[in-house]
Amino acid sequence: MNDHDRRARLREIDTDLRALRAEQVAPMEGAGDSGDEGQNLHEREELAGQIEGLEAERQRLADALDGREQT
Repeated sequence: MNDHDRRARLREIDTDLRALRAEQVAPMEGAGDSGDEGQNLHEREELAGQIEGLEAERQRLADALDGREQT
């Protein structure tokens, strides 16, 4: 992957992160049934995992670009 591709992927990741963060579901409050609460927790954990993965990829790409720009 060249630097141009890395920068393009960083832009895609930033867009995806904004969208995923906007989709984040707040924890359920009040009297909901356990099935709904379980689904809510599952959705929050799934989104958190996707965000974590994209953030890690973003950091790797940024580090790779920083290393090239400093040399």
